Amino acid sequence: MTKKPSSTSPSPILPLFYKQVVPLNKEVHGELYVEGIEDYLHTKDTNSIYIAAVEFLQVSREYPIVFAKGKDDMVFPVALLGMEQNQNVFIDKKGDWTANYIPAYVRRYPFILATADDTKDNFTVCIDESFSGFNTIKKGKALFDDKGEHSDVLNNAVDFLKDYQNHVQLTTQFCENIGKLDILEPMQANIERATGEKTSLGGFMGVNREKLKALKPVKLAELLNTDEMELIFMHLSSLSNLNGLMKEIS
Repeated sequence: MTKKPSSTSPSPILPLFYKQVVPLNKEVHGELYVEGIEDYLHTKDTNSIYIAAVEFLQVSREYPIVFAKGKDDMVFPVALLGMEQNQNVFIDKKGDWTANYIPAYVRRYPFILATADDTKDNFTVCIDESFSGFNTIKKGKALFDDKGEHSDVLNNAVDFLKDYQNHVQLTTQFCENIGKLDILEPMQANIERATGEKTSLGGFMGVNREKLKALKPVKLAELLNTDEMELIFMHLSSLSNLNGLMKEIS
């Protein structure tokens, strides 16, 4: 006998993994050291993760790329990590990330850029103080040097955050463009377990091929000239990776 189908949707996107975000301040954090991330167990309960357009090529080789809606109905791309709520099939029991490519959102942790709603172009470098790798017993690398200036490890982290934010803005523009073209449609993956229990994963969207083909030539030319058509094709091609996620359903 089958149970009544249930419905799940991708996990919230921002700010995943971060528990105690505070602005980085050399007066407060001047003696702070940081160790490298030893495992990714903090991501094991996440079934989707934000990705930037620049990541589509690498992500599409291993993950399904879909689109979700967030605050103010803003559309954004995510990589699906699992077909069930709170499931990341790319994390093994030791906490290792088993896919070849780790999304940039994950790699920037425990640093993050934050902004107030009324100053969207003014970003502040923040850290997750709850990260166990932060310490004052000089294990790892110092965030500040003896003169109170950014250390190399902090400079590298800040450069990564700035570059990442630039790509986020470009990705937002891409999503706004395809949203205006009205080529996205709701998607749902129907799942049946070996026990006969049925469930579904919804709350995300994909490009409708027929709507894409029906666009006026001038719109298709714009997608080609901006390389956004290539991103769309990567998204569509990546959906074949759904089969791999289905096999992980218990």
